[in-house]
Amino acid sequence: MRQSGTIVAARPLARHSELLATRPPEAGELAKALAARATRLESALADELADLLGGMRARVTCGKVDRANVARLLKVVDAVAANFQLAGDDGVQVLASIDYHGALVLTDQVFGGAGEWSAARPVRLPASVDLTLQRIGDVLGKALSASFDLAAPMALASRNDVLGKLVSPRDSDSFLTLRAEIAVADAQPWSVLLAVREAHAAKLLDEQPHCFAAPGAGDRRRPDAKPFAAIPLPLTAVLARMDMPVSRISDLRPGDTIPLAIGRSVALKLAETEIARGEVGTCDGALALRLTSIAWNSLSKGHEQ
Repeated sequence: MRQSGTIVAARPLARHSELLATRPPEAGELAKALAARATRLESALADELADLLGGMRARVTCGKVDRANVARLLKVVDAVAANFQLAGDDGVQVLASIDYHGALVLTDQVFGGAGEWSAARPVRLPASVDLTLQRIGDVLGKALSASFDLAAPMALASRNDVLGKLVSPRDSDSFLTLRAEIAVADAQPWSVLLAVREAHAAKLLDEQPHCFAAPGAGDRRRPDAKPFAAIPLPLTAVLARMDMPVSRISDLRPGDTIPLAIGRSVALKLAETEIARGEVGTCDGALALRLTSIAWNSLSKGHEQ
């Protein structure tokens, strides 16, 4: 199909746009991008934990980023553990889990102990551990905010000893997981497992000037976003159409009058594509078109039905 000259003329504006060369990131790319944030997360966790531990600097080491479905996630996390659901202002959620042993070691350190716990795991955590876990939720929220340059710390939305209460076993989403091991002085290390849905991980990374190149594929970004919003496109309102014999066309002269039958519904076109319809009227003394339907709105309603 031959393209309109107007649209071809506008193509150089769009051809060199970096947004045309971007696309939603794939799972492997997300994993690499999150792994690249590990160093910042290690530093942020150490900074925030120092306030909790009375100035002691913890050694934080992040492992590799793995991909897991809900079934695998529920197997990795202990049946009973300290589980947190952290939420950002943009709706992004991060799950964090600390096993009971880690919670007990951390609590001992917070209250000035050496961080040793050799006793059997209690059925129910002591009140002192509960107080520590309330504070560790804030620590995790601030550390994640610093690692991903969020405008505000992620807030503790919920906490439960059973992970299945925070995420449904029937959830079909895939998660990216990262375990951070934390050691203070010569005490026993403990760890926190972080898990984020892939869709939410993409949002976290969108906070950064990160671009995923597309090998020839398009983009799902909104067309009214920069730089597309400033590209001028000519619209045509088709007031009337008529058929006229060749003999009459060849006999047309200046001054001839051709009656126009303007219909009740007038098409508004972009090149050869109808994008809307409207009724002819006036506005501030000038001819105007009041839109009665938009093509993509009608298409959305058709999909909903």
